[in-house]
Amino acid sequence: MNNNSIIISDNLAGNKTEYLIIFRKGVNIYGINIKNILEIINIPLIETPMIMPKGIIGFCNYNGAMIKIIDINPFLGFSTDNFSVNDKLIIVNVQDNCFAVHAEEIINIIPLAEENVQILPVENKNAILREIYNSQEHSINIIDIQILNDITLNNTEKNTINYSELMPKDEESKKTLRLRTENNILNNDNYTSLINLPVTNQFLLFTLDNNNYYLDLKYIKEFVSYNRVNITKLPYTKNFIKGIINSKGDFVVVIDLKRFLNKEESIIKDSSKLIITEGRNFNIAFLVDDIKYIKSLNNIKKDERYTGNSKYIISEFTEDNELYSILSYEKILSDERIYIDIN
Repeated sequence: MNNNSIIISDNLAGNKTEYLIIFRKGVNIYGINIKNILEIINIPLIETPMIMPKGIIGFCNYNGAMIKIIDINPFLGFSTDNFSVNDKLIIVNVQDNCFAVHAEEIINIIPLAEENVQILPVENKNAILREIYNSQEHSINIIDIQILNDITLNNTEKNTINYSELMPKDEESKKTLRLRTENNILNNDNYTSLINLPVTNQFLLFTLDNNNYYLDLKYIKEFVSYNRVNITKLPYTKNFIKGIINSKGDFVVVIDLKRFLNKEESIIKDSSKLIITEGRNFNIAFLVDDIKYIKSLNNIKKDERYTGNSKYIISEFTEDNELYSILSYEKILSDERIYIDIN
């Protein structure tokens, strides 16, 4: 859709495992089954009429249509804080009804293991929370998206929140929101000179030293904060190999991707992440500065300045004067330098 967006496939990683998108709203952590999600985008300009049903923030333009934006807090008895330009909208489609759920932060994508799901003793048939998922890091409130959909269609209770007062007020933030809306409208048109990528591909956007890189989502198992893992260093390995970690019983080789690409060693930050991937013979985790978004690269205008100098880059393109590089996982995996004897 537009720049800085996340588009999700319900066949993530090419298997039948179900996944949850984990997000934060206030101090609480929630999950939505990935099969119901079309896309996750940065919050754009929102139209906030005064008279609206309960929990309806307003409307935004999505692919040329105006869709409702839902605030789940009023349905759960929580207050809603001021909005930020860093907030997200989770675009959901249920029985051909498209709407957005407001989130303050996207935390992770995790596989859904049924043994970790706890059914809540819910008496209210309209309750949007019916299950809790207990992961290693969070107790996640799973949203019943069907109930939420019914509420968006049938709710007649009037809104008591003035959402226009919660929107960013400074001029820089308002300009950012307007530009996102304009880009959304413009990007509905097809570009010419397209990169030769399958139309179903979804890519994870991450940063290395303020440079933007995409990696095909189908290779990615999960991503975790670097500071949450214990890395065992290995002797006599290349300088870009940080060591190995144990991820759910599997040994994973940790690669400093910045250094692997013949650059300087990465500086560990609070935002540093490990992108854990699943290779043919063993798993690799890439150390990156931060994870930003997941996006479909269906209609990308090719940057004619790209010369293909790096053997690990499929292509490069620009959006909003930002340069993006698409990495080839297969070419990285074929590099003999990454193979080590972990026994």
